[in-house]
Amino acid sequence: MSDALMDLEQLLPSIPAAVERQRVGVQLDRLNAKLADFSNATGRYKAVCTVSLLIGFNDENITDMREAALDAGRCLKSAVDEATLEVAGRSYDDLKAAISAADKATRYHWRTVVTNEYRPIGVVGSLLQKFGDALDIGERMIALAERAERSTGLQILDLSNEIASLVGIRADLEAEKADMTKNGEVDDFLTKLASGRATLSSVTPSVYSWLREHDALDQLAVSSR
Repeated sequence: MSDALMDLEQLLPSIPAAVERQRVGVQLDRLNAKLADFSNATGRYKAVCTVSLLIGFNDENITDMREAALDAGRCLKSAVDEATLEVAGRSYDDLKAAISAADKATRYHWRTVVTNEYRPIGVVGSLLQKFGDALDIGERMIALAERAERSTGLQILDLSNEIASLVGIRADLEAEKADMTKNGEVDDFLTKLASGRATLSSVTPSVYSWLREHDALDQLAVSSR
């Protein structure tokens, strides 16, 4: 018994260090478990950054996400003991929460862009379909608006590539429409007509001539507000 006590007495000084190593090991295991989805989190982070840039969106959620990423990076790099490992774990949780908030805000803003900018393109397309020689571009404008509407249901990882494609198609169609009308006043009239903002004053002589040339005068109606 005395030998056992002597052995224990000799071990006592090393017990705190052993316990500390065990605690660090447990904390490290917890952190590694949290980091199992690191590639998914970074993928979402990059996608949110790309989409927000494409649609010109930058609010406090984007700022918070970027700051959380910097903080998590600093904490992970400096994690060397139980306390700093725990801080690193919390900072990574904060980063994922910030990414989720920025993801939600960005996709909400994209829905607003679709409503304000892409849906009117479909309305213009419906009008151009009635103009005979503008049937093809009209159909493609409608298809673009419908595709943009469907994109609002995509996850952020798929949305970045889709928006880039939509932006490119939209630019091509706008250029083609401008080449077809060859008149800024006509372009402006069609845009206002699509959004319900066209008035009689919008029908300038050049707009009237363009509508008459395309047999479109009978396709439009006058109503009071």
